Amino acid sequence: MLLDKWQPSIAHEIRNPITSLKGFTELLKLNADNESLMYLSVIDTELQRMDQILSELLVLSKPANMKVELVELDYLMKQVIEFMLPDAIMKNIMIQYSATSPIYIGGNSGRLKQVFINLIKNAMESMHTGGTITVELKKIDCSMVTVVIKDEGMGMDSQTLQNLFQPFYTTKSTGTGLGLAFVKKVIEDHEGFISVDSELQKGTAFQLYFPSCTFNKIDISMDESAYLLT
Repeated sequence: MLLDKWQPSIAHEIRNPITSLKGFTELLKLNADNESLMYLSVIDTELQRMDQILSELLVLSKPANMKVELVELDYLMKQVIEFMLPDAIMKNIMIQYSATSPIYIGGNSGRLKQVFINLIKNAMESMHTGGTITVELKKIDCSMVTVVIKDEGMGMDSQTLQNLFQPFYTTKSTGTGLGLAFVKKVIEDHEGFISVDSELQKGTAFQLYFPSCTFNKIDISMDESAYLLT
């Protein structure tokens, strides 16, 4: 498609002004009073949201092209939960976490982190009166691992479940409909798959499945080390 050919150029043209605006926002913060800092914080948050939407669009519209590394899921998930915890506390939500450690997969830590953030954020937004989000990492067998993110929120009807991963489909008044499409694409790029169980007024559980990997440490020159994924 013609659009695919020009995507890198379009992304570059959009990211340039976003980067400039971020830079000027940081400069303005240096001499801002408390009221101005509040407004600048809102601007900064919206710029981050624009950048995230752009990233999701690019991932959805082009073939997988990502740096693959050895990812320890327990460590990555703890980073995500630590990041989400302040917002959860404000909403009277507890995040209950358990893991079989260590669990390694071959993947891209940046994209996986955004997947987990998207799912936990969605879970929090569905729980208007607080409750518990359960996050669990475990090995199914020697070749597969699973990540379960379960909430006690509103749940979804059959029509929503049917269209859940379609790009631009959303039930939110301010949603883009890209978040879950991005989640599914990234998981598939990691040679995994996703399933969903949901019941109205009882909650939703996302199950993410990834092929696990074993590795052998290989000594190389200059006191560095590398890992051979198998």
